[in-house]
Amino acid sequence: MEKDLSDYVLLTDYYEFSMANGYILAGDIAHEQAVFDYFFRSIPFNGSYAILAGTENLLDILSNFKFTDEIIEYLQNYDLSDQFLDYLSNMENQITVRGIDEGRVVFANEPLLQVQGPLVQCQLLETFLLNSTNFPTLCATKANRMWLTSGKQPILEFGARRAQGPNGANLATYAAMIGGCSGTSNVMAAREMGIKALGTQAHSWIMSFNSEYEAFKQYIDIYPDSSILLVDTYDTLKSGVPNAIKIGKYLRERGHDLKSIRLDSGDLASLSKEARIMLDEAGFKDTKIIVSSDIDEYKISSIQERGGKVDIWGIGTKLATAYEDPALNGVYKLTEISNDPRIKVSGDYKKISIPGIKTLIRFYVKENGNSRMVRDVVFLKSELDSMNLLDHEVEHKITDNNPFGDDFYEPYPENQQDFDSIVETTNATQHESMLSVLFKDGKRTRKKHSWEDARENMESDIAKLPKKYKNIKKPVIYPILISEELKDLRKSLIGKYEKMELK
Repeated sequence: MEKDLSDYVLLTDYYEFSMANGYILAGDIAHEQAVFDYFFRSIPFNGSYAILAGTENLLDILSNFKFTDEIIEYLQNYDLSDQFLDYLSNMENQITVRGIDEGRVVFANEPLLQVQGPLVQCQLLETFLLNSTNFPTLCATKANRMWLTSGKQPILEFGARRAQGPNGANLATYAAMIGGCSGTSNVMAAREMGIKALGTQAHSWIMSFNSEYEAFKQYIDIYPDSSILLVDTYDTLKSGVPNAIKIGKYLRERGHDLKSIRLDSGDLASLSKEARIMLDEAGFKDTKIIVSSDIDEYKISSIQERGGKVDIWGIGTKLATAYEDPALNGVYKLTEISNDPRIKVSGDYKKISIPGIKTLIRFYVKENGNSRMVRDVVFLKSELDSMNLLDHEVEHKITDNNPFGDDFYEPYPENQQDFDSIVETTNATQHESMLSVLFKDGKRTRKKHSWEDARENMESDIAKLPKKYKNIKKPVIYPILISEELKDLRKSLIGKYEKMELK
């Protein structure tokens, strides 16, 4: 989404400047080559997968990663050295980003982006990198869960009024379209994305006229080809739907038809069933039923289980705010400096990082002409740089290399299995390297991808992800493994730092 990027270097926590200033004053360490990984520690919404979003926006910001005279003047108000400010004034962007394309299906604890460059520059990117990716990934994932739960019915994003500010509203719309939505009511976001916004009317329109019928008639006289009527202002079944049917007959006399009715309150499963019967009996079998009112994937599932007759879903608050899981626990961790792997050690085994420069390989099984995802394996990049992956025996003993501890496959103890049995023993017939160079030498390495490109990535990956990983209730957790060499490196570093003594 196009926006003014001139000030985004200031979208950071102040301690990033404090550390960067300290690196410069400490000497050569500021310019040593560092590598940071972006990943998240747990899947949002108690799910098994996520849809990565926000990377294209991040690359836009990185392309404008420079400190203007005006910004330097502002930073002079802080306790930052002249040496550091002089460095910022003359800084050349030396960042390289390897990463996964926007819209791809991704999982917890695997590297999604790798940032490499001088330590001081990598440090300065942390906050806006996390800000650019965490929230859009949440919204894209939430939209995807609703879309799949509905059976890929049309999902309309109506969340702007409940989103966290203007930028949050536009990011939510953008991510929602990647994740599976069919349209949005957000006119500003629609313009930026090259689509047309959609909408009906609010209860205030109905209440402004002396009767519900008059309100409907006034509306369709103005918009005869956009005849979507909100039928729950007074009494859905006694007033709203009967008046909508009268308007439908009025439209047909003039060569038009009643497109849809919308339900926004009440028992949506029961009301949609009764409304469907009334519409069909009156000869309006093609009129669609739209429902809104705090819809999410669980409500969609409940309405469908009760036999609700819904054609289109209007999603607002629960999507635009990532309602029950409003913060993705994405992190940005140092994994190597000057060719020396680094690790974050913790008493919580799930928080121990995976060191070194890595490559992520996704393995597939091909069945009946279709590819099915079976596991992701994290290798040290040096392992694969020295071999031809096509010739490598990838099915060596990796099934017990769970890097995250025995409790990683919670929170569903009743679905627990031995780790070996979670990983399919079927030999993979296809593989894909997931990380590619996205940014280098101050610019993108390929042309900017659109939200439609990201949407295509999502649909392709979702088709390859087995159903057991897509369940909204108690999904099986997709296996993320590490190679033997990476396992040994991680183990040795943990041992090294556990034995470290204070001097």
